[in-house]
Amino acid sequence: MPQLIGQRIMLREYRSEDIHAIRSWVNDAQTTRYLSTRFWPPQTEVDSQEFLSRMLQSSHNAYNFVIADLEGNYIGQLDLFRLDWRLRLGELGMVIARREDRGQGIGQEALGLLQRFAFRTLGLERLELEVHMDNAAALACYRRAGFTLEGVKRHAFFTDGHFCDIGMMSILRDEYEARS
Repeated sequence: MPQLIGQRIMLREYRSEDIHAIRSWVNDAQTTRYLSTRFWPPQTEVDSQEFLSRMLQSSHNAYNFVIADLEGNYIGQLDLFRLDWRLRLGELGMVIARREDRGQGIGQEALGLLQRFAFRTLGLERLELEVHMDNAAALACYRRAGFTLEGVKRHAFFTDGHFCDIGMMSILRDEYEARS
């Protein structure tokens, strides 16, 4: 698993000691409100251990990274999954665990590292993601990182007691290269 080093952060492999940092946010409603429905039921210690066990196993169809400071301390997660080698595309998902780390440009730097890896090392043509249209901070982060909103799936997710729309965003290799 590669380690991708940035100016303030790195993307590194998951480690067994990350369990404590993961447990610190998996049941925090503010952190998980826009994440997958897998986080709707309370996450037990066993759930977290099973997740981490999956992340510790290598896969040809995913690159699962921890966002860490330059000393290696866990900040969040950035996963490149659903890789389709024939179509040369991958989907990504990201979470910054602690509220005080959000809005600091960490997500944007992490996305830049992942884009360079995906386009220049893996040879992908397209990166895509889903984002909740109510999540203004995530939308702004993804736009700053070069992602374009392609469309909206209406009432495709339920959070905070109501249905919300899901945006489909992507960045293509030539768009990334033009920005670099």
